Amino acid sequence: MLEVSQFNDRVTCVKTASPLGGQAIMWVYAYQIGDVVFDAGCANAIDELRAYKRMNPVNRVVVTHNHEDHFGGCSAFLPEADVLAGPVTLRAVHKPYELPEFFGFVWGQPPPVKQARCLDESTILVGDYQFEVLDLSGHCEEMIGFWERERRWLFSADAVPLPSRKQMAMPEENIPKMIMRMKEIRDMHVEVLFDGHRGPIEKPQEHIEMRITFLAELHQQILRMAEEGKSLVEIKEVLGFPEPWYLPNTENRFAVDHLIRSLLEDTV
Repeated sequence: MLEVSQFNDRVTCVKTASPLGGQAIMWVYAYQIGDVVFDAGCANAIDELRAYKRMNPVNRVVVTHNHEDHFGGCSAFLPEADVLAGPVTLRAVHKPYELPEFFGFVWGQPPPVKQARCLDESTILVGDYQFEVLDLSGHCEEMIGFWERERRWLFSADAVPLPSRKQMAMPEENIPKMIMRMKEIRDMHVEVLFDGHRGPIEKPQEHIEMRITFLAELHQQILRMAEEGKSLVEIKEVLGFPEPWYLPNTENRFAVDHLIRSLLEDTV
């Protein structure tokens, strides 16, 4: 599935998803400014992305991180566009990891893009826009965002969690670092947060603060329980976080245990 909307006369929102019963399972956003697209959507929408490209020329695709919902559609923009990514992300774009069946259904298996090359620039120029490339790692080992300082726009990928109360995580997520990144973003006084799943959020301070507060308080609660001698299993029982129906289908890619472990063990 693909839906296109205009945030304003310069920013196009390109939403991709896989359908279930005629509805999107979960939208993921790419953004086009001029001839540049930030992120590429999911592989299950490649045919729609090719049709989009025919009407909207794209010369560069810049990928934020190595999750399949953000780089899966890169091949749709070939051969006209250069595909650029950081060194860790580039490995996945060149040789995508094999998805478990559930995620293949939700997003689609990304085709390899051998032509992709490393993003070396610290600033991406698009017409009169200057996007500073920022380190937003935390959600995964390497994630970048794009900061237009004059307009106070931040293309933040998945730096700000989708739920206000994040209650599960992936093994690669460093939750203390995610909290730190969100505090950094909050202190930038962003006017528009171009989120990877919610779309553009204007004046996002309350949105960000809600997520910081929940995770920071949860962090302290978990550390106190650990100091009392509680095990990870016991901490999980005390928290009592509900586990959604689909969790077993993720083959341990998503789990409450990963969230607790990160808050106990990871540092910034």
